[in-house]
Amino acid sequence: MDMPIFEQITSALTVKSICSPFSGPDIPAGSNVEHVGELVLEYGDEFQSRVVSSDGSVVGLLRVVNELDVNEEKYSTPDTIVDELMERVAPNELVTSNTTILDAVEIFGSKSNAYFYVIHINEVVSVLNYSDLFKPLGRLAFLALALEIENQALRLCQSVSINERCWLSLPDNRKRKARHLFKLRYGRKPQQLRHRARKRIPEMLSECTVDSDISRLIGCTPLVDKATMIWKQKLIAPATRREVLGFFKELNEIRDKCAHPGGDDVLVPRARLVHFVNSANHMRNSLYESMLTH
Repeated sequence: MDMPIFEQITSALTVKSICSPFSGPDIPAGSNVEHVGELVLEYGDEFQSRVVSSDGSVVGLLRVVNELDVNEEKYSTPDTIVDELMERVAPNELVTSNTTILDAVEIFGSKSNAYFYVIHINEVVSVLNYSDLFKPLGRLAFLALALEIENQALRLCQSVSINERCWLSLPDNRKRKARHLFKLRYGRKPQQLRHRARKRIPEMLSECTVDSDISRLIGCTPLVDKATMIWKQKLIAPATRREVLGFFKELNEIRDKCAHPGGDDVLVPRARLVHFVNSANHMRNSLYESMLTH
C-alpha cells in the first residue's frame, strides 16, 4: 500500500531542514583564551562555536552566553586554553540530522534540554532549538498532520453507509451554513434525500442517496462540524465528548497558528505541542480504523 501523501511530507521533513547553524566560527583546539575575547568583539557577546582538532574533527563546543562570561577569571588567565572551557557533548544532547520534525517534538517532550546538537555522519553540524520547530518548514510538518486528520475525518463522514446519518446529526444552523457555502461553491442549491421519501419508498433509498449532494454538503462543513458528526455518531473508539471536540478544537487552532504565524517565534508552548502531537497520532489511528469499518 502506498504511503499517504501527508505521511510522505512529514517523513521527509527532518531537523536538518530547520536547525540553526553555529553563530560563531570554528575555533582550533589549543587556542589561547584571548582568542575568545577577540571573537566577542567580532561576533557579539552571544555565540556558539565548534572546537576542532588539527584533522578537522569536532572535539567540543564553546558557548558564550553573555559578555559576563568573558569577564570571569577563567577567561582572563593567560595560560587558559579553549579546551578547558569547551563543553564535552553528552549522548543525551544529540539528535541525528534525519530525525523527523514530529519525532523531534517527542524528544523535546521527553527531556528538559533547551537545545540539542545535530549530528550528521558522526559530526556535530548545527544546533536545534525548540523555536526552530516553528520555522516555515517546521510549521509545514504540523500543517500536513492537521490536513491529514481533517481529510480522514471528511472521508469518514462522507462514507456512503453513514453520510446521511452524519449530516442529520448536525444542528439546523450548521446545516444552513453548509448549504450557503454549497450554493457559493457549486452555483446551485443542493439536492438532498428527503426523510419522508425514505420512509415511503425504502427501495429507492440507494438510488436517492447516490443522486443526492449529502457528501458534497459534508464537504462544505468546517472542522468543528466534522468533529460533531464523529462524536454524535460514535465513529471512533470510546472517548468522551470533551476529548473528541476538545482535540479538534486544538487541531483547528494549531493549524491556524501554523498557517498564519505572527508575534512570538514559539507559536505553541512545549508541553502543549507534545500533547497535541501525541493526541494527533492517536486520532489518526482511530480514524483509520473507523474508515476500515465504514
